Amino acid sequence: MNKGTIIVVDAWKHCEKEDVIQFPHIEQEARLFGRFLNLRLKNLRSSYTIVHCADGRETMDEINTSEDIVINKIHETPDTGGPYYFCGFHLGRCIDRKYNELGRTSHIIVNLSLLYPEDGYYKIDNTKNMCYSTYRGMEKCNMI
Repeated sequence: MNKGTIIVVDAWKHCEKEDVIQFPHIEQEARLFGRFLNLRLKNLRSSYTIVHCADGRETMDEINTSEDIVINKIHETPDTGGPYYFCGFHLGRCIDRKYNELGRTSHIIVNLSLLYPEDGYYKIDNTKNMCYSTYRGMEKCNMI
């Protein structure tokens, strides 16, 4: 039974050079988070369509995309009837931008999304639909 579509945002193989200069550990952090995300996606594939949107860039080796749909731009997201759930890199930035661009009823999975190193949860737009992925399913949450 398909419960919706999970869209993984910007799980790039390499971070932007200027980000690596400013935050030397950002690629290591991204790869480690990618391994965690891969494990959770493995558990979610039987219930959700998984889409990876990396803007035409190569995706990280830590996340298996072989069973999923890979797109270049968010408007290429297949119309699965929803709901649509966003996760990946980075909460409050690219995830939020693609959430807005999709133009469909969507949610952001907070615990499957990484904050940009200089950001805090205070920057999160509380008007967006937020949820947590649990082993019981997606659970609505409110950000502080």
